[in-house]
Amino acid sequence: MNRVIRAVAVIGAGLMAVSANAAIITNGSFELGTDPGVFSTENVGSTAITGWTVGGFGVDYIGSYWQASDGVRSIDLSALSSGSLSQTIATVAGTTYTVTFDVSGNPDGGLGNKVLVSSISGSLPNVISYEITPGNSRSNMNWLTYSYDFTAFSNTSVLTFASAEFSPFGPAIDNVSIVTSGGGGGATVPEPSVWAMLLIGFGAVGFAARARKGHQVNA
Repeated sequence: MNRVIRAVAVIGAGLMAVSANAAIITNGSFELGTDPGVFSTENVGSTAITGWTVGGFGVDYIGSYWQASDGVRSIDLSALSSGSLSQTIATVAGTTYTVTFDVSGNPDGGLGNKVLVSSISGSLPNVISYEITPGNSRSNMNWLTYSYDFTAFSNTSVLTFASAEFSPFGPAIDNVSIVTSGGGGGATVPEPSVWAMLLIGFGAVGFAARARKGHQVNA
């Protein structure tokens, strides 16, 4: 029985660790949603990109138009002008999280910097500048990875990406994720699948205890 308890404890600790670092973003690579084909323009209020809400002057939902960073879809944060994309995520107050995402820019607008702002409700905005160089093209977007930390102030937080380009050639994003940071306090509630695994483990402990008790009675 002791061996069973120790095994369940180890499994439970491992599952909790995995759960604490599980991604809490829905559709971070934008693969779910209305098929954009080559690309589609999504206007303010659109929820065609699963999990996300469009703001500002709209965004372009990119399909086969250029090379994605992850999967086959990505976002140009400017439609005809600066747009935005937001998602409300579950957080734990006092816990520190790391936001990671890939950035590029629409190469059709020529060389130069593409600027976007990423923000979390209650935290200072993060300004990211991406430089379009002669090496950028639709077939080679030269994606770069950026990340920053934030500490949640409530049980929900709004993550927003906004273009600072007042043109149709905006900054591009893909492969968004959020995980708990090593510097954070507080606990993350396990996913339902984790609870199921833990319950199975506890059931095994209970079965072993009953079997041992029956053995002692019959001895």
